[in-house]
Amino acid sequence: MTSDTSRSQEQPTRTSLVTGGTDGIGRAVATRLAAAGDRVLVTGRDPARGQQVLDKLGQLNPRAEHAYLPADLALLSETARLAGAVLERTDPVDAVVCCAGVFSLVPEWTDEGLERALVVNYLSRYLLGRLLLPALSRSPSGRLVLVANAGRYRDSLDFDDLQHRRGKPGLVVAARTQFANDLWAVELSQRLQDSRVEVTCVFPGVVKTSLFQHATGLPRVARRLAPLVVALLGRSADTAADTPAWLAHDEQAVGSGGRFYGARRRPLRVPERARRRDRRRQLWTASEDLVRGYLPPDLEPGAARWDGSAEQSAGTLWS
Repeated sequence: MTSDTSRSQEQPTRTSLVTGGTDGIGRAVATRLAAAGDRVLVTGRDPARGQQVLDKLGQLNPRAEHAYLPADLALLSETARLAGAVLERTDPVDAVVCCAGVFSLVPEWTDEGLERALVVNYLSRYLLGRLLLPALSRSPSGRLVLVANAGRYRDSLDFDDLQHRRGKPGLVVAARTQFANDLWAVELSQRLQDSRVEVTCVFPGVVKTSLFQHATGLPRVARRLAPLVVALLGRSADTAADTPAWLAHDEQAVGSGGRFYGARRRPLRVPERARRRDRRRQLWTASEDLVRGYLPPDLEPGAARWDGSAEQSAGTLWS
């Protein structure tokens, strides 16, 4: 990302959406993007924190009309409402940086009947992408950045029990949601390879955030030790935000679509398990079934051509 903020602000203003933008990595990404000249829309669940972030963004880039958009991304209905709120404020959308996430070792189910970690960490991202992709495609350089674990977990997805109703507690509850991001990043990148939209996946490493403090199902000893380990080994949220902010904004990140990255903009190998076409297609089909009730008619599979620069129709892209 360019360090010349004044030069960046003379260029056409980019608009970026940052989920989980009121705390941790998301907040740090939002402030970096504002400092680089972006208009930033941040999501979260705490209005007080949202206002604090808005105040900071206004100090960094007072010309832009930043906004806080409250949303609970554990609910697909809230996710769809968020997408609508974004489109009311801007079109095109230049970047979507997905930072909202939870760490859970035990499954929980929302009022919509879906497993909470799966929705927050993956399915809400899929739906946001589904609803905002036409607006991203109208950007000269659309970016979708998934802050996840980027190739760190094995394939533990069970498509016969995606909501983990029969599954056991443990690391698999969180791990399968992260692997879903890997599959989706590769699949969507391939489908968008002839468009102006680029999809990347980022593993920021161990970061000094409140993730483990709010984790569900951690044993008592682990809950006590985790903050100590993070404080000793973790990098700051601002340092961790460098890679996703760079991917969302910088001209030098053009051509990064389909790649995985770690801290300090270091490219990571995309594991073969994330490239498996059969698993990618299984996840795609399952995700489409789960979000279909939240799609407007013009975005359903088989609808008219989508508004991107690529030549795919909506039916081709999403079928």
